[in-house]
Amino acid sequence: MRGARNPAYEAVRGAAAAPEAAPGPEAVSKPAAPKPAPPRVTESSTKVDTKALLNNTRIKTYNNAPVDFPAFLREGYDVKVIHGNDYTVREDGLIVKDYLIGEGESPKDNQECTFNYVAYNENGGTIDSTYRRGAPASTRLGINGMIPGFELGIKDMRPGGKRRIIVPPELGPPTGPATFFSAKQWEVFDIELLDVKSCSRAGGLGSFGSNIVCE
Repeated sequence: MRGARNPAYEAVRGAAAAPEAAPGPEAVSKPAAPKPAPPRVTESSTKVDTKALLNNTRIKTYNNAPVDFPAFLREGYDVKVIHGNDYTVREDGLIVKDYLIGEGESPKDNQECTFNYVAYNENGGTIDSTYRRGAPASTRLGINGMIPGFELGIKDMRPGGKRRIIVPPELGPPTGPATFFSAKQWEVFDIELLDVKSCSRAGGLGSFGSNIVCE
């Protein structure tokens, strides 16, 4: 990652501290939001509390969430994720919606990805956005520079692709007294993969005194 910050990780860290956005126009670029599909009827959403769903919709509207943003309904320690039929539930635990596939090869470990993203909490509040900061993020894969779910979600994208990933708590950041996080939360990312570069060491003697160059 260039510089001292890791935007992809800090976006998740902000989930516990950043206030939710007040209603108003969002001056950031987001994936086009088509007319939402009917809620997906799965084992986890066959007995949806209509009142809870309406309340969730009001909260998402207040937070200026995208029209097709999923709903997270909490019942004690359990969470029901309600989403349209155009989302795919993957075996690795991610829930994914592709807006644009892109072209070329998917990134591999030790390659550098450059991407834009918007990060949301369960209520559709924007946690962080590279569009707001005016510069994309860059990091290498396979170096634990991102939360596991984010890295899994970007690994099979192609340059130019746009995707939304819903990350379950088990693929999110660690929680506990020694971490920034006190509770496990689902997180949502809208990602636009801009570029992929191969990286190698240059200068120095082996790994001593050498730099990582990506081009």
